[in-house]
Amino acid sequence: MSRFVFPLFVALAITLSLVWTTSPTIIFPATAPGSITFVGNAGSDQVFTVNTWKFDEISGLENPTNIKAIAVLDMTSITCDWKDLEKSLHKKKDYFHSKKFNTATIIIDGAEAAEEAGTYTANGKVSIKGVTRSIPIEFSLTGEGPYQLEAKASINRQQFKFTGGGPKDIVPVMVSATIE
Repeated sequence: MSRFVFPLFVALAITLSLVWTTSPTIIFPATAPGSITFVGNAGSDQVFTVNTWKFDEISGLENPTNIKAIAVLDMTSITCDWKDLEKSLHKKKDYFHSKKFNTATIIIDGAEAAEEAGTYTANGKVSIKGVTRSIPIEFSLTGEGPYQLEAKASINRQQFKFTGGGPKDIVPVMVSATIE
């Protein structure tokens, strides 16, 4: 009997270790709901685009002060015109290191009306490279379905373990999306 129990135990242990150590597969839609771009500046502007992303949750659009949103970004999909820099973004630990940190998230839970009509400010939780920080996000939401979302924020790259030399520390981020 022990001849059968030991191999069964080993097979169970291997199966459980694979289940617990394998990252879940995130399925992204064929087309992102819009664009996410940011500008790095190391003497001249470089525009970077996150080509693949999705909303895992989006609600409260009819009253933006009650907005709830979870956006997941595929960091392996970042592109820019300078291809050598693009390769560095994905490979190097002092940039996105997207081979290890392949997703980023933005979570918004409520907003306040800003001074300008139709504009709101949310305290978003942004997670990049395993680091989560609260970032003020300004946005406008127009339409009645589909909705048009325009948002902007500034991220201090040092807060997210970006140590690569060159770019300025404050990086503007822009989002434009159509929400069905």
